Amino acid sequence: MTLDDTFLLGCVYIKEANYREALVCFRRLMAAYEEDKTAAVPADLLSYFGLALALGENRIQEAIAHCTRAIKKEFYHPGFYVNLARVYLKANRRSDAIKVLYKGLKIDSQDPVILSEIRKLGVRRKQIVGFLERGHPINKVIGVVTARLRAREKKPKKTVIRRGPIK
Repeated sequence: MTLDDTFLLGCVYIKEANYREALVCFRRLMAAYEEDKTAAVPADLLSYFGLALALGENRIQEAIAHCTRAIKKEFYHPGFYVNLARVYLKANRRSDAIKVLYKGLKIDSQDPVILSEIRKLGVRRKQIVGFLERGHPINKVIGVVTARLRAREKKPKKTVIRRGPIK
């Protein structure tokens, strides 16, 4: 089995939530890169190895270090931010996870995985009138109105199909 196949197999194990097997694959890869002093460890391996460490063995500090190193190597991969956010969530550091996801959105504002993670976390929008409390009646009324306007914009317009001759 090639290194690429082993990496892909580890990723499949992560998707299946079989973190122990994923760790076996990723450790084999890490050992191969440590033996070969000329090749640097790829950023995607660092990121997914960190995720597997956190979810499989609860080794949070090492996982954060690996995921952060991956982002420093290749900051332009939105998936690395998702992996680090999942590690933070495993460590019950929700605010750090949210910050990392928003950094990932700066890289790719339309990334579906990051957007779905943010939706899962239930992140609220900023208050309309910032100097008032969230529960203030003015913020509530303006929030309801803007939410209805957004919902109206998202609804597809109905097309009318006319029957009979066209005049």
